[in-house]
Amino acid sequence: MMWFYLSLSKFFNKIGNYFYNLHVKELRIKQKKDSEKPNKPYCKKCVLKYATTEKMQRKENIIHATQGDRVRKITEFWLECIRCKAKTKKGYC
Repeated sequence: MMWFYLSLSKFFNKIGNYFYNLHVKELRIKQKKDSEKPNKPYCKKCVLKYATTEKMQRKENIIHATQGDRVRKITEFWLECIRCKAKTKKGYC
């Protein structure tokens, strides 16, 4: 009788291993897709309020600043949400 239960458990273990391996394969495919995606920042306000992932657009403003007799070109940039027009802090380069 013990051999019967061992052979039965062996059969169910094979089924469990099959579905586990399917799960692992799908996880690896998903991880590969996620690593290939560019890191686009999402609007936190839209994620919390509307449960959507709205991408942020980069906006730029070029400033011509004078330093003594030299003129420097400074780029001011920020990200703006497409949906709610929320802005991030400004950065300079």
